[in-house]
Amino acid sequence: MHILFVCTGNTCRSPMCEAYFRLLCEQAGCKDVTVGSAGIFAGGGAPASENCIRVMRQLGIEMDHFRNTQLTIDLLDKADWVIAMTNGHRQHIGKISPQSQSKTRLLMEFADSGETDVTDPFGGNIEEYRQCFDVMKKALDNLFLDLCHNAK
Repeated sequence: MHILFVCTGNTCRSPMCEAYFRLLCEQAGCKDVTVGSAGIFAGGGAPASENCIRVMRQLGIEMDHFRNTQLTIDLLDKADWVIAMTNGHRQHIGKISPQSQSKTRLLMEFADSGETDVTDPFGGNIEEYRQCFDVMKKALDNLFLDLCHNAK
């Protein structure tokens, strides 16, 4: 099973999701799940933002080698699940790949919080990045329980 996280530039939200979700899979020995991320407006090849790297490092996750990826139809076709950060991202995915709409979910659907979109911390301070990750963490933990335990 391949899970693709999607945000705008693939330098903040979706890289944090990818890195944390990969860690969850590794810790659980969930070898049948692969994880990636991409951005709707990613140029391709840029590093994760400095505060993204710092927040993940505090969790013991190194992201120094991460480079962003432009969202493509090919990436969408290869994904079993596409997890978007906002409703706008979800709509964009549906426009470029209508067949991917049925496998696309909002990350916050897994949080049980009533929130729909994950606020973009781009350009913010480290505390804004920590808050963003904290919002996403519960949803990622629930997504992991939903998908990875079923994949075993």
